[in-house]
Amino acid sequence: MKAHRSSMLSTALITSMGYVVVQLDVTIVNVALPTFANIFQTDISALQWIPDAYVIVFATLLLAAGGLSDRYGNRIVNLLGMVFFLLSSLICAFSSTIEIMIAGRIGQGVGAALILPSSLALLTIASGGDAVLRTKAIGWWSAIGGIISAAGPFFGGLMLEYYSWHSLFLINIPICLIGILFTLLFINEPVHFNARQIDNKGILLFIVTSFSLIFVLIKSGKDASYTFSDLVFAVIFLISLIQLVRHISNNQTAFIPASLFKTPFFSLGLFLGAAMNFSFYGSIFLLTIYFQMYRGFSPVMTGLALLTFTIIALANTASGYLSERFGSRLTIIIGVIIAMISYISLAVLTHIDADFLTFVLFLFLMPVGGGIALPTLLSTFIHSAPPEMTATASAAINATRQIGGAIGVALLGLLVSGVSFSIRYGATFGFSIAALVMMLSTFLSYIKFYESNDGDISHEK
Repeated sequence: MKAHRSSMLSTALITSMGYVVVQLDVTIVNVALPTFANIFQTDISALQWIPDAYVIVFATLLLAAGGLSDRYGNRIVNLLGMVFFLLSSLICAFSSTIEIMIAGRIGQGVGAALILPSSLALLTIASGGDAVLRTKAIGWWSAIGGIISAAGPFFGGLMLEYYSWHSLFLINIPICLIGILFTLLFINEPVHFNARQIDNKGILLFIVTSFSLIFVLIKSGKDASYTFSDLVFAVIFLISLIQLVRHISNNQTAFIPASLFKTPFFSLGLFLGAAMNFSFYGSIFLLTIYFQMYRGFSPVMTGLALLTFTIIALANTASGYLSERFGSRLTIIIGVIIAMISYISLAVLTHIDADFLTFVLFLFLMPVGGGIALPTLLSTFIHSAPPEMTATASAAINATRQIGGAIGVALLGLLVSGVSFSIRYGATFGFSIAALVMMLSTFLSYIKFYESNDGDISHEK
């Protein structure tokens, strides 16, 4: 028992190195977007690719990364991911054009996809089959990622203020090096080979569908006209989407088997995961542009405002208590309602150009809603899948969440591009859309949960 506890603790600490850079780079670049606009002399639609290139590649390759870990070993895939992330961070740090920056962000997305599932698998192995140890390890691992992700904009603001934009990416280098060294020295994994087939066709269709959709959304915000390439990518999206649906429907070896959609809560869980990330990450983009390019707040002030998101760690802890006390149904619905209220508040505050302190006070609500709902949502979602498909279900909802966040940045971001609206009205409109998405999520959750016999899907199997 002590051996397992010691192994779990060291593995959690070491794998957290990789998870820190994965989560940090989701949000740390947001406060630097106006800076990048000046440095690379580009517009907002091009800036959207800096967060989205990372998230899209991260999300779509998650579906394949789990299979690679099963086949070649979690330790080697985790090491490969950290090496990839390190090299890509160097590319980003020394980018001379926006195109090179985006290429580096794509590389970071590849590294992140390799790091995330292999880290979780190494934690599971280190727990030695002890469910309590595994839950504690993953909970601590998740809390570190949540805090780092929330603090990313603040760290980014400090680096921009006192160092340079290059440091936003150079900070990853020592963290990756320590993670690589410690993994080589202290993490062992039993040799195993799994011949499970990877659904290459399905994953490729998912990548093409996701990329073409984001491309069309971002391009539509660049100007009021449409080019031939816009039409081509719209057609590619429709064709690939149809082919993807057909592939999943007719292929039981697809990366998301059609049978999973027959399980309780699966379809709703995917929607809720995507909807919550859509509103959350889209709103962070809106806030960044509104604060710095419209209100003139500094990167440090913007990061300080977003530092309120670190409260998500407390909300995550509360989620488990609320779920145990009141059930998954009420916990998820309460969290989504709080999120909806926070977006309504932000819509009002941007409309009236509220002062900085008022924004900070209301920003506390934004991570509380998601922080309460998300852990219970993930637990309920994975529990709703058959035991032999829990890994597939986990990959599916995490990929869907990341794509939802990318679409949020693309769709809500075009509202503050200055083409159709001023930044002020675009931000207000964007937060209103986020609130409507949460309202729809509340309604669908209420209907679906009460379709179950006992009113609480978390108890079904």
